[in-house]
This record gives sequence, structure tokens and C-alpha cells, in this order.
Amino acid sequence: MEKDFRYKVEHMGDYFVEVLAKVTCASKSSARGVILTYDIRQLTKKKEALIRDIGTRVAQISKDNPSLAQDKRINELLELLDETEKRLSAYVEERQQLLPHGRKSRSLESTTTGFPHNA
Repeated sequence: MEKDFRYKVEHMGDYFVEVLAKVTCASKSSARGVILTYDIRQLTKKKEALIRDIGTRVAQISKDNPSLAQDKRINELLELLDETEKRLSAYVEERQQLLPHGRKSRSLESTTTGFPHNA
């Protein structure tokens, strides 16, 4: 009986370390998910602002010049929009991988739909 108790006490530390490692891993994954969600929301707002700026600039140009391809500012805005869309897609994909399989977040679906994509 003394040997069983001693064995259990000696290996209780091992069990504690294993459980602590599992909890730490889960909390890191959860924190990463929260950070990704904030990044996705931030990029969505940036994307909306870029689309708004592009629309404003196109309206200004269309009054003076029918050719949009020659405007440097519109080209810069379109490049920023492309870069933002790529980063947003990468974050959404990474966030989806963190979620349990078969479950999609509605907030993530709404961030990637409803916006015109640059062709």
C-alpha cells in the first residue's frame, strides 16, 4: 500500500505537467483566434475605406478625364485594395482553420462577401 501511494505522488507531477501543457496549447490557439478576428475586422474597415476612396476618385476623374488608366492615385488605391484583399483572405483562411470543422462563423462570411472584387 505504501508503494502505491508513493508511486501516485511521484507521478502526480507528470500528470499536472501534461494537463498544463494541454491548457497552454488551447489558450494560445484561442488567443490567436481572437487576434485574427480583430485583424479581420480592421482589414474589412480598411477595405471599405479604400473602396470609398476609389469611388470618390473615380467620380472626380470622370468629370475631367474619361480615361482612368492614366491616373496614378487610382492605380495606387487599386493596388492597396488588392493587397488588403489578399491579407484579409489569408486571415480568414487561417481563422477558419482554427475553428472546429463543420462550423463557420457568420461574422467571417460577412467580411468577405458583399464587396466588389478588383478584376
